[in-house]
Amino acid sequence: MPSSTTVLIAGAGLGGLMMAILLDRAGIDYIVLEKSEHLCALGSATNLGCNVLPLFAQLGLQDDLHKISKPSSTVNVYNETMERIGHINYEEYISTCGYVSRTMARPDLHALLLAQVPTSKVQLGKKIQEISQDASKVSIICSDGSSFHGDLLIGSDGAYSKVRQSLFRQLHKQHLLPKADAENLRACHMSVLGITRPVDPQKYPVVLESGTRYESVIGTNKPNTWRYFTIPGNRICWRIDHHLAADAISSSSSAANDNNKSNNDNVNDNAPSQPSALSTNALSTNVSPDPHAKISSCTTTISPSSSSVTIATTSTDLTAIATTTTTGAVNSNLSEWGTESSDAIPDDWRKFPCPIGGTMGDLFDQTPREVVSKVVLEEKLYQTWYHGRVVLIGDACHKMLPNSGRGAVNAMLDARYPHAVAEIERSKRMARVVAGQTWFDTLVRKVFFTLLPKRFQDNSYAAMLTYRPQLSFLPL
Repeated sequence: MPSSTTVLIAGAGLGGLMMAILLDRAGIDYIVLEKSEHLCALGSATNLGCNVLPLFAQLGLQDDLHKISKPSSTVNVYNETMERIGHINYEEYISTCGYVSRTMARPDLHALLLAQVPTSKVQLGKKIQEISQDASKVSIICSDGSSFHGDLLIGSDGAYSKVRQSLFRQLHKQHLLPKADAENLRACHMSVLGITRPVDPQKYPVVLESGTRYESVIGTNKPNTWRYFTIPGNRICWRIDHHLAADAISSSSSAANDNNKSNNDNVNDNAPSQPSALSTNALSTNVSPDPHAKISSCTTTISPSSSSVTIATTSTDLTAIATTTTTGAVNSNLSEWGTESSDAIPDDWRKFPCPIGGTMGDLFDQTPREVVSKVVLEEKLYQTWYHGRVVLIGDACHKMLPNSGRGAVNAMLDARYPHAVAEIERSKRMARVVAGQTWFDTLVRKVFFTLLPKRFQDNSYAAMLTYRPQLSFLPL
């Protein structure tokens, strides 16, 4: 018998769709409210590991997942001369956990989850303006004038969550918001990424391998790291990171500053957001706050009073990124860059060599422009995950760097704060190992690959395996 409870889900990203599937299986009424007019998931590769794969098996989705993914058990790290400087092999842990990680295109995973949700349960073009709640219900008001009422609101609308913004404003007025929750997200990288169309196996024979080839290259004397993943359909997911000065470059998400920010629900939205003024005007950069927006124009200006900004300029308009500053912060504004002007990446980025042969420019040329996106990769763990009838999940309450698919996986496995803390620390460590550019990152990488006893790696992996939640209301 269907439940009389109604749940409102904000955001049709991976976390929101998985929540909808779980509620559907539990017989609980729900509605998904998505801000975009059209569902168009962007992104590159994502990885699902042994923490979440048992859930897909329990839901009967394991076979469908295998059709869109490849097994992934190794990671190779190279320097720019194509010397392999590190290797991680997870195959030996299969007997321990019973599962092999799977790598797939993020849009393919989104499509798989979306197919499990009845179309009548998803409403598009619902941009949340405000939320309110009382003892009996929670309500949403959207920009088109529509309103929705339910017993519970789940904010799965991403790092720039409108649900969180509205909730935090209310808590701030009531003096209930922790100080840490009013602080900025840290912008760590600016990345450009995409998924190629099917490539020629004679040029890239690795696409015929049964497993995913995941390899990362750390640039020499440049703030760049690039990587690729092979996926089904003879396609290659790729990503180029430009490492930012995380302590200097931030995009605001505080209750006081984010009223005009665009919320990220992990689905593309063509509407530009409004800029949000930060504490100084020393540096102003148009960088998309939406981690899955299409490539946006990126320009930098420096005020006459600032003398401590280093700018990385290129021959194109794609990126003019501030790499360090002691006086300024970034003013983020989503400025849509249409396909007619997205036919180039910086010349120096095009020349980055690949372990599989050729360059990153070759992969870019094999990529449809409509699936190329620019990503601002940020970190933030909020202390406030719920209040009253409002609950936050995924990037709305813990924004992680997307290493080993942690952002997507933890959007599906939410509920335990200590686990999120541990996962963010694991994400940071993995980022240092496979992509870090500082001298300390280099030291960590050397220790991890050459000096760390294997038992420490085994213990770390075993600790991660202890968190494998499943559904108590479905057969195991």
